[in-house]
Amino acid sequence: MWMKTGLPPSRRVLLADDDHAVRMLLGQIIGTFGFDVTYADNGKVALQTFDATPDAFDLLITDICMPEMNGSELVHAIRQRDQNLPIIVVTGYADSTLVAEIHACNAKLFQKPVNFEALRAYIHSL
Repeated sequence: MWMKTGLPPSRRVLLADDDHAVRMLLGQIIGTFGFDVTYADNGKVALQTFDATPDAFDLLITDICMPEMNGSELVHAIRQRDQNLPIIVVTGYADSTLVAEIHACNAKLFQKPVNFEALRAYIHSL
């Protein structure tokens, strides 16, 4: 059972993952942290959504492996637009190069399966 963290309900997260089941589960869990979730099924859709309302989001969470625009490309594109938006990358395929790349973009990496307590604690610390 997940408890709300007390964050204002106006906090918004943009969640990008091409796996529908993972996207919905992660979104439900993030919702219990006090966020309104906007979903994108790939990086290209996420970037279009961000560009349409760049000040609407308090956090980006993205998978790495997605069609059309992967999570790494999305992180780089978002960083060109916004240096301060907190970004969390989730992946099941983290090698040392990817870890270094994500950290260089001032983003946090969580490996799948995601430890939701650690994710909640990190988000709450933002």
